Amino acid sequence: MRVPLLILSCVLASLAGAQSLVVQRVTVIDATGKPAQPDLTVVIENGRIASVGPWKKARVPKDAEIVDGRGKFLIPGLWDMHVHGTAAAWSYPLYLANGVLGVREMWGPPNANEWRAQRASADRPAPSIFLGSPILDGPKPSRPTFIAVGTEAQGREVVDQQKEYGADFIKVYSLLPRDVYFAIADEARKRGIPFEGHVPYSVTAAEASDAGQKSIEHLRGVDVGCSREEKTILTELQKPDITLFMRLVRLPARADDTFDEPTAQSLFARFLKNDTWQCPTLTVLRYGSHFDDPKLLNDDRLKYLPKTLRASWESGFGFKDLTVEDRAAMGTFYAGSQKLVGRLHRAGVKILAGTDVMNPYCFPGFSLHDELALLVESGLSPMAALQTATSNPAKFMGQVDRRGTIEAGKIADLVLLDKDPLADIHNTRTIQAIVLNGKLMKRAALDAMLTEAEAAAAK
Repeated sequence: MRVPLLILSCVLASLAGAQSLVVQRVTVIDATGKPAQPDLTVVIENGRIASVGPWKKARVPKDAEIVDGRGKFLIPGLWDMHVHGTAAAWSYPLYLANGVLGVREMWGPPNANEWRAQRASADRPAPSIFLGSPILDGPKPSRPTFIAVGTEAQGREVVDQQKEYGADFIKVYSLLPRDVYFAIADEARKRGIPFEGHVPYSVTAAEASDAGQKSIEHLRGVDVGCSREEKTILTELQKPDITLFMRLVRLPARADDTFDEPTAQSLFARFLKNDTWQCPTLTVLRYGSHFDDPKLLNDDRLKYLPKTLRASWESGFGFKDLTVEDRAAMGTFYAGSQKLVGRLHRAGVKILAGTDVMNPYCFPGFSLHDELALLVESGLSPMAALQTATSNPAKFMGQVDRRGTIEAGKIADLVLLDKDPLADIHNTRTIQAIVLNGKLMKRAALDAMLTEAEAAAAK
């Protein structure tokens, strides 16, 4: 999607301006866990936060651009930690306009270094991208575009290659054979690169945690790992002729029916010991139980998406043909997922906010706010939910020295809100402006980007 000169000049003008930026007398929610701190002034110089303190004591540089923060709330830039499709630059304005200033790409390009070099030449603002490898799946992969890995030697070779190509992590998937999975885990440990993704059907969640898998996506394997029938369900999951619906819904729903508290607590303790993170992606899990909801099918955010993507979503992905019993199973599965998230959180297991963007009704940028609300529904406090998209991603990526909280020395990626997100998590949507790498983008510039995205999608 090409950007018209008028829109581009508006955005670039908002990114230009003074070398220094000062947000005065704002309420700061720094995502460290501290309560909201009113009447602070945040000074930004050279793309970094120079100081955060009482407004009366702030040293304001002479050339600074001043933003009046009275009555407003400042939070760190948000991260969506499970997305796809960041090669599609049309999605960038949607992320930025929603305060999502960073994403974790879960289906990376063949060569991350080449991809970054090409992206570096772009002349448009974009979120930071934590870039995974291509998806590594079994010898008969779920999709032909995944990397088929059938032997231990192939698994090690791919890990070595992706490490050299600059991937930030290795993405593992559902159909990996057991021996291949553990070879990938071993090689990743030797090469010093994290591996993240699905727990394969050939492995338990406890084994994946012990093997060093850094994150588990969609609660895959975790629900089964909390069941007193784990061994039986895993045996059924590995049958070659099983349907996708049985794998993704029916058997996990059965796991919820057979939930066992001591088994679950033992698994959660292992996650804590091994520093295994969870990225539940409730947004995409919810779709299956709400796929025929008129509000979903007529979502106003569809206007920002290309026609081809809208058409694929509207196809229904087979959900339209579900039986009454299957629909009930979808509801049971999603309700169980929400309960499991609450249990994980109460046990202290670390959680990341992710949506599974480009999957049905997971909108770039917009859906991160849906995910935060669903996390609160599942039992997280608004502060804890906010941390799943701010300080937690920074810790997970090993970037606490650079981002995730509003503290001196951090990269100045910030979101200015009109309303308090700790009073109501839905208030993360009330975005007045963002600060991207120290540069202010006001609401007018964000709206201009949305207008252009809508116009391009309509063509």
